Amino acid sequence: MATVLLVTAIASTLASGAVSYVGAQRNAKAQEYAADAAEAQGNYNATIASNNAQGRVNDLAFQESQLALGKNIEMQKAERERILINQKINTDLAKTKNMFATEGGTFEDVFKSEETLAYDKLASFDFDAGQANYGYSKQAGEVVRQSGQAYALGQADRAMTLSAAANQATQFRNQASATRTAAVGSLLGSVSSASSMGAQGYADGTFS
Repeated sequence: MATVLLVTAIASTLASGAVSYVGAQRNAKAQEYAADAAEAQGNYNATIASNNAQGRVNDLAFQESQLALGKNIEMQKAERERILINQKINTDLAKTKNMFATEGGTFEDVFKSEETLAYDKLASFDFDAGQANYGYSKQAGEVVRQSGQAYALGQADRAMTLSAAANQATQFRNQASATRTAAVGSLLGSVSSASSMGAQGYADGTFS
């Protein structure tokens, strides 16, 4: 009877150790799967962050191209208008000169006055055109700044996402390694306990 009880105790100890070992191995495998999942999710999130940033950069690049197009159109328009204004000035001044030449009068003061007004008008036009050109350049500069910022933030977000995922995966793998190590120690402990019980059974004559 004592032999049966001792054998049962040894078998129970070994079985308990084996069950604990198998369970620990499953937990370790689950932790490794969790590590892989954390990395996969991190890569996915990083890709989304990078794509979002690139989308913003592309939108800003389009805005920049539209501004450049608008600036070019306005400059060409201004150049055509300037030519027409200049032609009109020359025509009007020529008419004034011819009028006084025909009448035989003194036109110097009148001509100078008209010439000054005409070229003041041309200077005012040039100033307005320059301001419009500056406005386009300023807007384009802001778009370029925003584009650079969007790209930098996107890269930073991507890097932080990947780093966080890597850290989480490392924690899961460390937990898995610790679980496996503890499982082996527990199994060896069960085997050692069973061996001690067997040795004691022989020593006290239970297995005689």
